[in-house]
Amino acid sequence: MTKFALLKNKIKIFFSLFSWEVGVDLGSSNTLIYLKDRGVIIDEPTMIARQKKKRWTGLSAPKSKKSGPIAFGFKAKEMLNREPKQIEVVSPIKNGVISDLEALESLISYYLKLIYEIPSKYPKFFKPKVIVGVPSSINQVQKRAVKSIFLNAGAKEVVLLEEVVLAAIGIGLPTDSCSGLVIVDVGGGKTEVSVISMGGVVVGRGIKTAGNDLDISIINYVKMKYGILIGVNGAEKIKMETGNLDKDGEKKTALVRGRDLESGLPKTVRITETEIKEAMAMELIKIVKLVSTVLDETPPELMEDILKRGIILVGNGGKINGLAQLIESETKIFTRVLEEAGMMVIKGCGELIQNREMLKQVKLVSGLKE
Repeated sequence: MTKFALLKNKIKIFFSLFSWEVGVDLGSSNTLIYLKDRGVIIDEPTMIARQKKKRWTGLSAPKSKKSGPIAFGFKAKEMLNREPKQIEVVSPIKNGVISDLEALESLISYYLKLIYEIPSKYPKFFKPKVIVGVPSSINQVQKRAVKSIFLNAGAKEVVLLEEVVLAAIGIGLPTDSCSGLVIVDVGGGKTEVSVISMGGVVVGRGIKTAGNDLDISIINYVKMKYGILIGVNGAEKIKMETGNLDKDGEKKTALVRGRDLESGLPKTVRITETEIKEAMAMELIKIVKLVSTVLDETPPELMEDILKRGIILVGNGGKINGLAQLIESETKIFTRVLEEAGMMVIKGCGELIQNREMLKQVKLVSGLKE
């Protein structure tokens, strides 16, 4: 390294003391934010509550001191299907794609402002540098939209990297190794299956079937079988607690509370683990077929590594009871779920923030300029 390059590097390090380096896992269901030397500081639903727009104009109510977003994250999610007529709860990302630019920009601006309120050793004068995880299935137009939102929200520099690659780095797969690894990322709005090697995607496919579709399948099942209407939050709770149900004799059961469609009155029934799996079966089969499709397109040179390492499930949807067993029985390849499956993408962001050389390698493989 020349003297000029050394000097340039020292100047970069000096100025980096006066700005935050941030990693963001921008999911359809949850947004996680990692801060250098602080770890994960935000893990909240990707939701915002705001004043409802007028249908005929698309405009919000007249601006005042109290106008604008009302709640973010958990507070907004608690308001879902409970909000007054003048308020709407919005999920700005659906199936991994931005559906409401204005809402997402408000959400990101809010979180970046929170970050700059955190006390630090050195004052933070400069705008933050951000690494954002995005689905590998989105196109260039959608990537530019994500980048522009972060720049408008106050970021100085934005690096977009594929979520599955970040998950592989979070797991500990070396970026300088040619060994292959199959990652199944089951999120809230989309599922992606990719074969990762050298910090890049060799083969990858995605579908819109994910955690939100499983919630809807549970709602429809309970509605058809028991004549009870339950909410999205209730269905999500049942889904996530499938593996931790109370034992009632030999069967595991959970209480389901909702509105009886016949009488219109509240009603409670017990639903078994077998019934919950039956409700989700059709959607889970789509994920299993996607894994088989990706393996069929995988170069034979990587098959030996895949057989050794197995298939790894990441994302909060990967924790669903029975999904790993379904994939293993179909592919005959050892499949496992990581203990912190939902944290792997943000852990990958953290690794790249702490290791600049690894970030250069990943950007080179991804075709991004330094």
